[in-house]
Amino acid sequence: MFRLRCPTANGTGHPLRLGPGALDVLPALWRPEWRAAALVADRTVLALHGPAVLRHLRRCAPAIRVYEVPPGDRHKSAATWLRLADRMLADRLGRDTCLVALGGGVALDLGGFLAATFLRGIPHLLLPTTLLATVDASLGGKTGINRPAGKNLLGAFRVPAAVLADTALLDTLPAREWRGGLAEVVKHAVVADAALFARLEHEGRALRRPGSLDVPTLARAIRVKLDVVARDPFERGRRRVLNFGHTLGHALEAATGHRVHHGAAVAVGMAVEAELAVRLARFPAADRDRLAGLLAVLGLPTRHACPFERLLPHLEVDKKRRDGKVHLALPARLGRMAGGRTGWTLPVAPSELRAAWETRAGRTGRPA
Repeated sequence: MFRLRCPTANGTGHPLRLGPGALDVLPALWRPEWRAAALVADRTVLALHGPAVLRHLRRCAPAIRVYEVPPGDRHKSAATWLRLADRMLADRLGRDTCLVALGGGVALDLGGFLAATFLRGIPHLLLPTTLLATVDASLGGKTGINRPAGKNLLGAFRVPAAVLADTALLDTLPAREWRGGLAEVVKHAVVADAALFARLEHEGRALRRPGSLDVPTLARAIRVKLDVVARDPFERGRRRVLNFGHTLGHALEAATGHRVHHGAAVAVGMAVEAELAVRLARFPAADRDRLAGLLAVLGLPTRHACPFERLLPHLEVDKKRRDGKVHLALPARLGRMAGGRTGWTLPVAPSELRAAWETRAGRTGRPA
């Protein structure tokens, strides 16, 4: 099992355990002052993994409450957050409660935001059950909920007490969920690890099978994000590089009412933003083609038929928009991002976004 430390703003960090059996560490990390546990998960995850987590919690928490949330990104909402908060208040939970968020990105983002806001903040643990959550949502202390205008527009930075990423849980993932997580692994490789990108190319189609990524490779992808977060915990500069593919990806999710899965949307976003990088950041066309080729081999889309006009309203409220332009994190080459002298983003006009979107739509490649 890999024993990593996630960076925090004060420099102390918190533990991350990665590998099969990581859930077994939960009792050892439980603190005596946590007198109650609030377990937050969706019904599918509770059916699969709830019994094992509850078995561990009963060894350390005198009181346990379970809060079920509906599955799906559209439920990462203010309504769900308020409903859960009101139920926790009705159950008279106090600041001696530790919230345990179990599941994918929706449960972890929602649970983290609930922990950040309930009684002005209670401790929480993150137990990811998807590849996407393991390599992304569980790391870095970002929490949030969606609004009709877009994803994660309300949120807070809230660092968990620990992350327990039990890779044995990933074997139960549906193929679509697994492929969605692969999109984030590819993103980390593009951002800062060209050797990891080459390794993914070498493995190719074999990686489509859930559970096929070995733990050292997962740890390598995770370390990319941990290194970036350590340098910029509150996204004031370098951490913006982790948004590669997400600006257009989030707009596509919102424009389609979340019918496009997050990982698929990010894959399309990366393919389109790579087009922009060729034009604006001297990203080699050969690297653009390698990226599109890898995404296709992994079963991920590189284009979508959604008209650009449907994306535009969501881009106009993007958190990274300034002076009428969206500021994008774009690669200069595989393993290195552009914009080190300009806050790690480059300004892109709506007309340039439209041109790249329509160019990508005209290219061959797997559609979403």
